[in-house]
Amino acid sequence: MELKSFVYEVYNSIDQANAAKFASFISPTGLFRFANMPAVVGNREIEEYVDGFFKSLKGISHSNLESWEANNTLFVNGNVRYTRHNGTALEAPFSCTWKMQDQLIHEYLIFIDASELYK
Repeated sequence: MELKSFVYEVYNSIDQANAAKFASFISPTGLFRFANMPAVVGNREIEEYVDGFFKSLKGISHSNLESWEANNTLFVNGNVRYTRHNGTALEAPFSCTWKMQDQLIHEYLIFIDASELYK
């Protein structure tokens, strides 16, 4: 799959809060880490984790996506807007590192300051 298409498909699944679709991009033994939260390991566990995260918010929207590839690793930068259930929002820049294995994401590492998200 072409890099830009893959990146947009992944973020589209997130912005649609589709945990099952998101998890389909992760390897069965994949690792997922959001900011400074503990890592989650395993495709099914990751799906459950992100489903809970999606339900904790009213909406998510990514923009200004830029991506690069080097040594079977994808790097993605952009902006995200998290809309809380009360209608307020947090906007923040983010950076992700995706270590790939067999055309799936084996390590999904999100670097973001989300400390204000639930305040």
